[in-house]
Amino acid sequence: MTPSRPDHEFLDPEEWESWGALMKLHRSVLQELDVELRGHHGLAVIEFDVLITLFNAPEHRLRMSELAERVLLSPAGTTHLVTRLERDGLVRREVDPADGRKWFTVLTEGGDSALKAARPTHNLVLRRTLLDATSPSDRRTLRRVWKRLSTHASNPLMAGPGPAASSSPTTSPRRSPSIRS
Repeated sequence: MTPSRPDHEFLDPEEWESWGALMKLHRSVLQELDVELRGHHGLAVIEFDVLITLFNAPEHRLRMSELAERVLLSPAGTTHLVTRLERDGLVRREVDPADGRKWFTVLTEGGDSALKAARPTHNLVLRRTLLDATSPSDRRTLRRVWKRLSTHASNPLMAGPGPAASSSPTTSPRRSPSIRS
């Protein structure tokens, strides 16, 4: 197929189809997760991601900057989100005793309860939209591709410590397989 605008750079059809398939999968799974989590638990998918990320962190706490990296938000976006979650009693902030200029975000009992209640919905949606439609072999292939891509990434977020690999596309694809989602 000859592009109608030769002054534009185009992907090859196979490249475009691969990229399109990845984006469609990502959007459709996240959209359904967001609808179901909001409808049944009053949690946006990014709020669930923050709660599960804190649950999987040592002592259920992370520095604000590390939380931002793990959930793929800007520092300002993370601050805004943590403020809302703190208002709702799902997290709290604590000053870092080693550096009083920095803050930790900590999962509260209320946040743990909200996460526990939302997990069945989260897992059901993932099974319905992704896991039931793929074989164990397909999922191994996805993990191998992700691992290869993350080792070649120029973006440090892609190769960072441990989500989606952990369990869900709502969590960042950086969590190790030992992370519980």
